[in-house]
Amino acid sequence: MKPISAFGRTVLSAAVPTAALLATVLLAAGGATAQATTEEEPAAVTWGVNPSGQDGPDGRAAFDYALDPGATLVDFVGVSNFGTEPITVQLYASDAYTTETGAFDLLPSDEAPIDVGSWIGFNEQTLAIAPGTRLDVPFALTVPADATPGDHVGGIVAAVVEAATDASGNEILVERRVGARVHLRVSGELDPELTPELGHVSYHYEWNPVEPGSVSFEYAVENAGNVRLQGRLVARIGGPWDLLAHEVVLAELPQILPGDRFEGTAEIDAVWPLAYLDAALIVRPEPVDEADTASRLIPRSEEAGLWAPPWPQAAVAAAAALLIGIAVKTRKRKRRNRTRVAAEPAPEPPPADEGDRTPEPPAEPADAADTAPGEAAPAPDPAAAHPKEPTAP
Repeated sequence: MKPISAFGRTVLSAAVPTAALLATVLLAAGGATAQATTEEEPAAVTWGVNPSGQDGPDGRAAFDYALDPGATLVDFVGVSNFGTEPITVQLYASDAYTTETGAFDLLPSDEAPIDVGSWIGFNEQTLAIAPGTRLDVPFALTVPADATPGDHVGGIVAAVVEAATDASGNEILVERRVGARVHLRVSGELDPELTPELGHVSYHYEWNPVEPGSVSFEYAVENAGNVRLQGRLVARIGGPWDLLAHEVVLAELPQILPGDRFEGTAEIDAVWPLAYLDAALIVRPEPVDEADTASRLIPRSEEAGLWAPPWPQAAVAAAAALLIGIAVKTRKRKRRNRTRVAAEPAPEPPPADEGDRTPEPPAEPADAADTAPGEAAPAPDPAAAHPKEPTAP
């Protein structure tokens, strides 16, 4: 199991008694100083590791070398005891790696190095250091004749192992270590390359149809070359024909060592569902070593497409269309009814029954000789019309 540290101390808990715990401190800009304390210790034990020379530390921040295959050099590492008690340290070299979160770390002490850590040798590895003193220890770095060109990164570690008691009362061994980085560049053809990987892209809708959704995905950046690099990771999301496309900076990439990866997940907001979306992951590498500033570093990208039908917006549009259709049909029906009523004639009153009528007697014409012009004819004498019959004697 590899410990994870971001240039700070990491302690791995022990699952069983007498398991070894590990604490690592690696500094980017110089040697490291560690302070190990437990509740049972009456005094702190403090020590440090720095690049050094035969006459003491020379101000270097790290062990930086540029060598040919098959070359050998001798250098010095200074190990100092800043405490008031003598300490015993184990001195060794190991390989570095980039954790999945982008942190720099060294292999655990129980894992043998296979790269630059295995090319460094010491005459003495167990050192007893008096309080307030420093030992400048020589070591040899021999580059194999078949070493691959490019960067090889590791570190030189000074570790102190102590007995301690965990929270459950179990007796355990605790290894605390500090180290200084080793940056070796082997001559030959350089191939700086960061490769992005994009996976599990999905769209997430918002319940509010007038709000855009989001796109989530997993990503990884692998150093597929032979030069340690950093850089910037950018995501680009857009619809067909780059409709509403925009870029988002996902991360400022830390130093990624050759062969290592940086992984993570991301979610980009304010993305409208445009039926089909194009997602692109773009990595723009930047040099870590000043010597690589003039190198041509090529950005690389990986693309993926995903369907994002505008379901919420379509549902709202369908509901609005349905309501509009109902309103239009209702209005047309009312208009037709008004037109039909206006076009129909008024109904005639029903004729009276002939049996219910009383005939009027015809009027007798008036005698024209007896009627003066302009005067109405006199009404007929009913007695004259109906003379009385004579009465018998």
